[in-house]
Amino acid sequence: MPSPLAALASLPSSLLDRVRDAFDSPRAGTVAVAMVVVVTIGTSVGIIALGAVFDATVDQQITVDNPDRPPESTCESFGDDSDSVFAEECDEPARIEVDAGEELRDAAGELLHYGLLGVPIWWALFGVALHVGARVAGGSGSVGDSFVIAGWAIGVELLRLAVGLAAIWYALSTASIAGSTFEALSNEIVAAITSATGPLLVASAVGIAVQWVVVVGGLEAEHDLDRGTAAGVATFFAVIALLLAAI
Repeated sequence: MPSPLAALASLPSSLLDRVRDAFDSPRAGTVAVAMVVVVTIGTSVGIIALGAVFDATVDQQITVDNPDRPPESTCESFGDDSDSVFAEECDEPARIEVDAGEELRDAAGELLHYGLLGVPIWWALFGVALHVGARVAGGSGSVGDSFVIAGWAIGVELLRLAVGLAAIWYALSTASIAGSTFEALSNEIVAAITSATGPLLVASAVGIAVQWVVVVGGLEAEHDLDRGTAAGVATFFAVIALLLAAI
């Protein structure tokens, strides 16, 4: 009977075996595409959720330029002309107070396309980079096989997204936001979010570790690499991902 220590030591190898075997399924490609679709939708929802977090945690009035008032040069030229279409608009105040949380929510909503386009682009770039790494290491799989691996690996991004939203919500809900201008408010929000760097980095490390397991198993199954070589390729990309997460 194996000792508990031996059984514990065999867990990583057993996990990699299961992941490798999962890639042999005829539905592996379908799962990869489905994962990309789910992450794309999840990321887009996450951007909307980020706006909701701003709206719920930032309860501050700030002074901004009035978007309904024409530029000062226009008002100087046509504002006093009662027949001008700008006359009434130039009577509006140059600066107004707005709810900062609502403004940030609207700004986040304007970034929705980053979720819809960013995830597929990330998938494509990672798939190509993974294929190049696999071929340099002697892999025999196709580009499509590399995209399958990248599709499976991208799923863990939902974990990082969820942790990121939770960390930002906690950081902002416990911070003292008192800026009366957008510039001051932005500095305070950035400082508050920076304080959540620790949890975000831990979540990134866990996510990258999961992706490492997926990539190693995928390279074994799809590119017919031995475990040591597959681990070397996966470690190369994992180190780059960790460095990017730490920036």
